[in-house]
Amino acid sequence: MMVSRLPRVAGFAWALSAALLAGTAHDLGAQPARAAAPAASAKFPLTRPERTDYAETSRYDEVIAYMKLMAAANPQIHLSTYGYTTEGRPLPLAVIGAPGATAAQVLATGKTRVYIQGNIHAGEVEGKEALLWLLRSIAKGERAAWFRNTVLLINPIYNADGNERVNVTNRGTQAGPVGGMGTRENANGLDLNRDGTKMETAEARSMARLLTEYQPHVAMDLHTTDGASNNGFTMTYETSLNPNNSKAEMSLLRDELLPEITKAVKRKYDADWFYYGGVSGTGADRAWRSDAELAKPRYTSTYYGVRNILGLLTETYAYASFKTRIVETYRFLEESLDFVAKHGPRIRSVVDAANTESIVGKALAVRQQLVKAPALQEIVFVPTISVRNPYVADRPYRLRPEGNATRTTEMLPFFGTAEPTETSTAPRVYVIPNASQEAAASTANAANPAGGAPGAGGPPGAGRGGRGGFGGPGAGGTPTQRMIASVIDRLEAHGIRYTVTDRDMAFTGERFRIASNTLAEQTYQGAHRARTLTGAWEANQQTLPAGSVLISMEQPLARLAFILFDPRSDDGFMWWNILDPVLGLTPAPQFYPVLRAMTPPG
Repeated sequence: MMVSRLPRVAGFAWALSAALLAGTAHDLGAQPARAAAPAASAKFPLTRPERTDYAETSRYDEVIAYMKLMAAANPQIHLSTYGYTTEGRPLPLAVIGAPGATAAQVLATGKTRVYIQGNIHAGEVEGKEALLWLLRSIAKGERAAWFRNTVLLINPIYNADGNERVNVTNRGTQAGPVGGMGTRENANGLDLNRDGTKMETAEARSMARLLTEYQPHVAMDLHTTDGASNNGFTMTYETSLNPNNSKAEMSLLRDELLPEITKAVKRKYDADWFYYGGVSGTGADRAWRSDAELAKPRYTSTYYGVRNILGLLTETYAYASFKTRIVETYRFLEESLDFVAKHGPRIRSVVDAANTESIVGKALAVRQQLVKAPALQEIVFVPTISVRNPYVADRPYRLRPEGNATRTTEMLPFFGTAEPTETSTAPRVYVIPNASQEAAASTANAANPAGGAPGAGGPPGAGRGGRGGFGGPGAGGTPTQRMIASVIDRLEAHGIRYTVTDRDMAFTGERFRIASNTLAEQTYQGAHRARTLTGAWEANQQTLPAGSVLISMEQPLARLAFILFDPRSDDGFMWWNILDPVLGLTPAPQFYPVLRAMTPPG
């Protein structure tokens, strides 16, 4: 990985930058204990929210400048970049706990590696601001104990393009910042928290590359949720809900880390935290429910989980004050990183075991549903009030008053984990047969179900040519060659290992006979129309032409590969139209263009 360094700020530049950032702090007056912020000083200046009495959020250039200031204050903070946004902004990375910022230097430490990103949705800015506070605390030397066995990899501003699209009407019912915030989507209008499998955005590809090269054991994605206006939890959290995750990893998160930090913040700050979700249903059906969609690795925290990373999602409460939301996120970071530092050897062991565990021959979920926990859970409610927005006409926002004076509770069923509704067997190898002799004229019959995406039925420029004779999307070649080029492009983006055969090979395994092949009526995330197949696997023998692609399931990312390739998966390459050069042909093909086998071809 090529590492681009962010230069340090020193001397006169330090003084000038500090003066520009520090500004004149507002007199905030006495604040409730639950909203107390970390102290700043002349050397460790205030962030933009602190300087503006929490009316505004930091812009990209300010985030970069603040990171440079903290690195200048403490040489243990190493700054780098790890990729680019759609508009070409470098994605910053602060590395603490290693002698430098490169992946090789980080891996050589042997420490527990933790990746944390904020601002995936640039209207949900609390993670960005809390991470700047965390860097300030580290710069002041307050977290030295963590780095005896932990390396932190921090990007406060993942959706940097969306961050710069500030408008006072964005997320209008949220309790500030009243000076405006960025957009949910990136510069292409795509949600970065739906790009974990299709790998369509520059940002997601940069993140996946970082995960492949730095191999974090723990990863956190920081959000803000709106939810019900009477939700009493100031912080909700979630892990990967995919049923195929390592059971040991899920137990470590759900049975130990999250309960321990929840009890700690209740004891220290009287703060109520719980799993992400909300109350729905009436009467006997009334319950607190998570979202079954979060079982799909298009969502970043679930993407972490199926990559065998201990993935955590935070969702602070949109109707708490902006300041309180930053504080609650900061406390989550404090408590969770304390846990990681305390349990480092065990965390590394559990993740290493997940990376070496074989899933071959196991029945894994391709679709799932939420299931009810055995015991009722205490759900907290606090009403909100309507507050006039001084900058937006006729659009007040909701605000939860500070304190717990109006707190009420109710014991309710909890639907917070997922179980399979459909399963499929994980093979030892997936195979994409090359079909180099397909009639080129067949390309004229290819459907374009993704509504304008060239060739592969995917996003423009999503594939690359020049791989064993495969053309990229729209680059010509047979439908199968164009499909293979697009698949290879994404395998490389994910870091999934594959091989391309250089000779004809005998294959004994299974092919999937398609019974139905349908597209969703509506587009989703750009031009995509979800494809769904039904059918059944059947025995098959054939000769694979040279240029076929083999994806071994004896590799750390096998859980992810299974979701990407199974023909009934609700979040795989088929679902996202990446196989459409073949599946979209007229007449429709009889067989799914990916085979599976328990014995590698030979």
